[in-house]
Amino acid sequence: MMNHKRGRRIKAFTLIELLVVIAIISILSAILFPVFARARENARRASCMSNMKQIGLGMMQYLQDYDGSYPPFMWNSLTTQTDASLPGAKFNVKWGSTGHYVSWMDIIYPYVKSTQLFVCPSHTEGDDVPSYGYSDAFSGYDTFAYGGNAYNWGGSWAAQLPMKESAVTRPSEVFLVVEYNSVNSVYANPIDMGEYARGDGGRSSLVVTPHLDGGSVTFADGHVKWMNRTRFLSLGTSSSRCNPLSPTDIPYCSRDWNPFIQ
Repeated sequence: MMNHKRGRRIKAFTLIELLVVIAIISILSAILFPVFARARENARRASCMSNMKQIGLGMMQYLQDYDGSYPPFMWNSLTTQTDASLPGAKFNVKWGSTGHYVSWMDIIYPYVKSTQLFVCPSHTEGDDVPSYGYSDAFSGYDTFAYGGNAYNWGGSWAAQLPMKESAVTRPSEVFLVVEYNSVNSVYANPIDMGEYARGDGGRSSLVVTPHLDGGSVTFADGHVKWMNRTRFLSLGTSSSRCNPLSPTDIPYCSRDWNPFIQ
């Protein structure tokens, strides 16, 4: 359309042309916004995997210094962390009750030297909730359920001694630390992992699989890998103890979680 003003011709858009431009912008936005969101989540996943790699290295260094023993899930009593620079002062964890206790994160802190390593940028359960869970097969919280020997540790505790590295079969295949944005990080286990992944009872799958419908895992040899949520969906709810010599289809016999099965 041409307008005349002071002897000059001025070109302007018609209504149809404006609507076409708006439609094109809308289509491009619909295409590009998911791409941008995926790229952003990929960056968060990479940051999270870096955290978990550092945690794995910290675990390996602890093994070297403590005669091949994995760190315990907690100190041998409900000791409150009073040093504000350490993970126990930043994060609440649950053992009997919930509190700022000295946990596995404090125990490996001398090797990782950062509380921020225990925070995934995609997790949303609160600033005082850790992002990662330590397998209770290794930590001594419930090694017995996987088929290990039950040696009491810490007087009247019902817990067992942490595992020895020499007792672990298939260290490159067994989960050591998982994404688990929960106060229950001191006893990550396959039953809870499956329930969160499936969303049982209103649980949010984002607690364990926050990255592009998946979550990252640190294995017993220290390497890290991202896993699709489908890897956790088949884990059942049975709490029966596993017999590693004759494994059955129960959570504690899962080859991803059980360090005793050949």
